[in-house]
Amino acid sequence: MQKNRLCLGHGVPPVTSNLILRLTSALVASSLLLQLTGCGNTQKVYVPVPQQQTPASLTAETPQPAIPDPLTYGASLDLNVSLLSALGQCNRDKADIRQIELIKQEKKDGKANP
Repeated sequence: MQKNRLCLGHGVPPVTSNLILRLTSALVASSLLLQLTGCGNTQKVYVPVPQQQTPASLTAETPQPAIPDPLTYGASLDLNVSLLSALGQCNRDKADIRQIELIKQEKKDGKANP
């Protein structure tokens, strides 16, 4: 007589252990399949970004230095320094405005071509 082998070591016959193994494999495979298909129906939603206004400090008028009434040589040198300082401030403001406009354009182009 041939002895029946025990596969699981718990007194379960081989036919039952094979059935349990197949069912367990099927359950694991189906749960993995469900996890993979769970993300299959995601949607892209584009949220409009509010436009940022240019700061008022960049568009504010730059104060003009006063020209001294008796324009002496020393006073003209001081006036030149004040005028160059005002010109430098205007150029910095324009550069900042250009940078803001460039960022706005990049955001607009990025939104139009995802």
